[in-house]
Amino acid sequence: MKIGRKFRPVIINVVNHDNFLGKINELLLGSNTVLDVGCGMGTTLKELCCPFKIGVDAHRPYLENAESGEQFVKLNYEAERLSELFLPKTLDSVTLIDVIEHLDKEVGIDVLRQLEEIAAKKVIVFTPRGFFRQKDFDHYGLGGEAYQRHRSGWEIEDFQKLGYNIVIFSKFHDQKNKAFLEAYGENAEPMDALLAWKDC
Repeated sequence: MKIGRKFRPVIINVVNHDNFLGKINELLLGSNTVLDVGCGMGTTLKELCCPFKIGVDAHRPYLENAESGEQFVKLNYEAERLSELFLPKTLDSVTLIDVIEHLDKEVGIDVLRQLEEIAAKKVIVFTPRGFFRQKDFDHYGLGGEAYQRHRSGWEIEDFQKLGYNIVIFSKFHDQKNKAFLEAYGENAEPMDALLAWKDC
């Protein structure tokens, strides 16, 4: 530990609602620019409150079929190489919403490291808690099967040791989620989700 550096405890809260976008927008207050990694067709990005938005996705057809009327800069690039595109502290905030579980754990940790360098204010991650089985199936029919499979599961401790604050969205994933229903069936217990963020 560096001399004079203050230890900041990690905050962990539990909520019993599913308004994760409301919490993300609360965290984005004061950010003028946001980079959404793995933005897909921009469905979630359009809900983010920042005036200037950049969406990056490794699968070009998602960007080409982005929702009409949604204005954001579209970049076809891999999350694993984003430090090649952006200089340190060039964007206020970076989000990974339902993305990190699609990466191997070691790759995901390296992506977080890169994004912490790029972000001037916050890195925000939303992911299932634990390993959520998901098949190589593209519900959009755009040939992105290779990008849809889940490759890692993330727990509180994974983010805690990296210095992230955490909100647990209790029983967030259930049978209303088509992928959950397909993977676990009609009688499965719901699965929590994690929202983790770090001030940069």
